Amino acid sequence: MQAFQTGEIPHGFSFDENTGLIHYRNAIVLTIPLANQGGWSGDGYLSFGSDWADVRLRVAIHNGTTWSVIKTYDLTAAGPHVGDKLPANSCKVSIGRVKRSASDRADNVPASWLLQYQTT
Repeated sequence: MQAFQTGEIPHGFSFDENTGLIHYRNAIVLTIPLANQGGWSGDGYLSFGSDWADVRLRVAIHNGTTWSVIKTYDLTAAGPHVGDKLPANSCKVSIGRVKRSASDRADNVPASWLLQYQTT
């Protein structure tokens, strides 16, 4: 069985072009079922997409103890969605927009997240 949830990435930059924090009010934190544990939740996947302009995201994943995975994703308006399988024990995901350059002003481009779980 497959289950999914989708939502928008908040407008506004959370991080500058060097991934220095601008402000956390522009980020979003998803609390998710433990990923890749077998049973009802199954394998978890997180992906992102945008349109009208390219968007850079910083994504951090919490494993119940620490923020263990921090990755940058580049979403291209002309390309497919991008994402990864969630690491085992993932329980929170933090997502924030990153300035692509010092002159980047496209902080309100439509961008979304998709969380999927697939059980066998």
